Amino acid sequence: MFAEGLESLLQAEPDFEFCGKAGTAADTLLALPLTKPDVLLLDINLPDRSGMELAAELRTDMPGIKIMALTMYNDESYITEMMALGVQGYLLKNTGKEELCTAIRALAAGKTYVSQEATDTMLRGLVKSKNAEQGPQPPKISRREKEVLRLIVDECTTQEIAGQLFVSEKTVESHRAALLAKLGVRNTAGMVKVALQWNLLKD
Repeated sequence: MFAEGLESLLQAEPDFEFCGKAGTAADTLLALPLTKPDVLLLDINLPDRSGMELAAELRTDMPGIKIMALTMYNDESYITEMMALGVQGYLLKNTGKEELCTAIRALAAGKTYVSQEATDTMLRGLVKSKNAEQGPQPPKISRREKEVLRLIVDECTTQEIAGQLFVSEKTVESHRAALLAKLGVRNTAGMVKVALQWNLLKD
């Protein structure tokens, strides 16, 4: 529904040409060589893969495409990670039509665009790190993320985790993607290593 609403909104702009939409990372990779968009609006939370993984792959294989992260996550770790991957824009899904169109035009013109909310989040993180006099601090994860992490360490599958926590498999994958970003790792082995290093599984 969100994608369809977005399509309707963008098609109303006379200087935009809507190339298409895809619901998964796999479908996106199949569509891009055919549609060849100037700007790709990319959600971080995809059913089959993390949008971060897809962004990293596209930066290598299709460097000419400008990528705008369009997500509900206003989290410093997500923002900094996406920007570090070479994504040119970062917008939250609650943005208005005017800002969305402005951001798309900025990327098409070779510029970058980060929403004010996301910019404020990064600045708060920067100030916090500058003012911190202590040594490295453990990653901050939510109670639910800790529950998912504990089950991952116990070698449970996504389906098993979903069953134990009474949530959907897609929700489990979203928590997994959040943990990868917050712990600064690329796979489950790295996740387990950092969890044990910082003793993140304690109650």
